[in-house]
Amino acid sequence: MKIKTDAIILDVDGTLWDSTELVAKAWTSTAHDNGFPDRIVTAEELKEQFGRPMDEIANNIFPGLDEKSLDSILKSCVKYENEVLHNDPCDMCFPGVVLTIRSLSKRIPVCIVSNSQSGYIELFMDKTGTADCITDHICFGDNGLLKHENIALVVKRNGFKNAVYVGDIRPDEEAARKAGVGFIHASYGFGTAESPDASISCFPELEDIIETDFQGQKELSEYSIRFLIKQALAARLNSYSPYSGFRVGAALLSADGRIFTGCNVENASYGATNCAERTAVFKAVSEGERRFCAIAIVGGTDEKLGMADPCGVCRQVLREFSVPEDFTVIVARSVDDYNKYTLAELLPHSFGPDFKDI
Repeated sequence: MKIKTDAIILDVDGTLWDSTELVAKAWTSTAHDNGFPDRIVTAEELKEQFGRPMDEIANNIFPGLDEKSLDSILKSCVKYENEVLHNDPCDMCFPGVVLTIRSLSKRIPVCIVSNSQSGYIELFMDKTGTADCITDHICFGDNGLLKHENIALVVKRNGFKNAVYVGDIRPDEEAARKAGVGFIHASYGFGTAESPDASISCFPELEDIIETDFQGQKELSEYSIRFLIKQALAARLNSYSPYSGFRVGAALLSADGRIFTGCNVENASYGATNCAERTAVFKAVSEGERRFCAIAIVGGTDEKLGMADPCGVCRQVLREFSVPEDFTVIVARSVDDYNKYTLAELLPHSFGPDFKDI
């Protein structure tokens, strides 16, 4: 079953990793330091609590405490937990999580929403090296909002129209429904779901069931254009341009919804320089893609970005793998300042591979 979406929002515990053994150690240490020398918090106990806001978990683990004592224990738990998770070198991720996040982020925005304490999502991104793949993130500890409220917040501030939440327990499903987004159940996690839109038995299966809103688009939406421009801006940072100082980034959209980025690569022998557009095309073709529908281009010096229209050679290379009338070229300074053309407008009366049919 395919799920069509314009953004993936991820839960953490039970979906991306299983930190319960380490977190149990942190909560047990907190109990011992706060007058509960015989209290042992177990991983199985925590699995039943994950998904709830941190203050609710603390109240369930240490019932009957007054508000002041509970707040003190919660702060201590958060401190211990972050320290333990940060210092332990073990890999807590479920199989394929990091590679799949990296792959998905090239096709679609990937966000994280959790009921965790502040700093927990950042800790996940730091330990896994995925910060550059995450479009947005928020948690209960950041603003005190419940999960469904934070899912709705991420959707609203990013302009998503058809987002989906991926989680492993019923409260995740309920939060997704309240926020008005789809739900994919991570059945390998800590719990069950009632009626998810789809279910995955391992995280990499997301690759197979996600169909991006980019796929099959004849006319790019405003959101799709902005996303491509963001990808081009990020690619521009990798530019190798010591001779001109003019850095260019490109984001190429394939017909099946994949995005390939490229930057300009200069050479002391100027003729050997490769433009960002061709870098993206050659990368995509080398990975088996043959048909493309759009490209976003951003270029300029470090002091000022300009409208970096593609050169003639790049226009001809793009022509080789597209239908000129249907291929969109976006030349941008920012997500709010861009020009949009068809390749047919930039390369009229063009010569292409269909010459063989003449």
